[in-house]
Amino acid sequence: MRVVGRALVASVVLLACDAQRDGRGAGPGPITSVGQSGADEDGDDDAGDSEDSDDGSQAGDGEEGLGDCAEVEVEIDTVPPTVLVLVDRSWSMTKDFAGTERWGAVYRTLMHPDSGVIARLDGQVRFGLTLYTSKNGDEGGECPLLTEVAPDLDNAAQIDELLAQKVPIDEGPTGESLLLTAQSLAALDVHGPKAIVLATDGEPDTCSQPNPDEGQALAVQAAQSAHDLGIETFVVSVGDDVSEEHLQEMANVGVGRPVNASEPAPYYQALDADELVTAFADVVTELVRCDARIDGFVDLEQACRGTVTLDGEPLECGVDFELADESTLVLLGGACNSLKSGGTHELQGSWPCDAIDIP
Repeated sequence: MRVVGRALVASVVLLACDAQRDGRGAGPGPITSVGQSGADEDGDDDAGDSEDSDDGSQAGDGEEGLGDCAEVEVEIDTVPPTVLVLVDRSWSMTKDFAGTERWGAVYRTLMHPDSGVIARLDGQVRFGLTLYTSKNGDEGGECPLLTEVAPDLDNAAQIDELLAQKVPIDEGPTGESLLLTAQSLAALDVHGPKAIVLATDGEPDTCSQPNPDEGQALAVQAAQSAHDLGIETFVVSVGDDVSEEHLQEMANVGVGRPVNASEPAPYYQALDADELVTAFADVVTELVRCDARIDGFVDLEQACRGTVTLDGEPLECGVDFELADESTLVLLGGACNSLKSGGTHELQGSWPCDAIDIP
């Protein structure tokens, strides 16, 4: 399998020039000569004492000469989201799904080398995978049965290996599985937003009552608990066996809204393989952030004096990028979409040294 998604490679070139801030140095712009070479402590050149000029001043006098002006290259760190894909492994996932099997459709949605959401965004999203099922609930022993790959960047190969080996088993205790997954994800010490994307094809059951499928209330409570832990939950229905009422309730509480919110959150119901790909892509790409941290403090009034490029192409201030604050650059519009599309990207920029402070 060819893994496509790679991490964003990003840096920003910043100009630090004390003399320019005082109006003594060269004008703004990239500087290829870094500092002064060979000056000793009293400012004389190492090659020997400079001759006095006709007016009695020395050529190395800092008041009249060019001040120190260094080109500083600083990495910009994007903050990847952590997304745990929670997949229903109940027997009903073997059912027909517009000419293919539901389980196989989920696998291709996640892992196809060109269109798979994990394969495509592998280096920009910290992906993990949990499969859940039970063997007749508590009566069959351990419940829920969870099979996991812990979230990490560049995790597609490990997720692919696990998912390709497993098949649906029996029941779908969604509430218990979601709660345990959320607790584990909350304990993960990483920066950035965290989310669970639940792929299920039927009404939830529980460990105490595997049949009939009456675990809706427990699943809603689990999604509420996940949000209390700082984790959003998004549900993708594989087929139309999950009631729209339950999908809407899960969508609402998953993002912190009331169960019967007057402004309902969107939910996702896929009726064929193409719709499943679209649903997952919509959810996950929305979680990919288009902001990056600058290791410096830009004067916001002079933000548009900077030159920013993405993959070598210049970006227009106020159209393609903006500064949310002194140290946060945000890509906009098509530039943001390019980042969300996956692949390798290089973000660079420069500001005149009187427009930025380097800590």
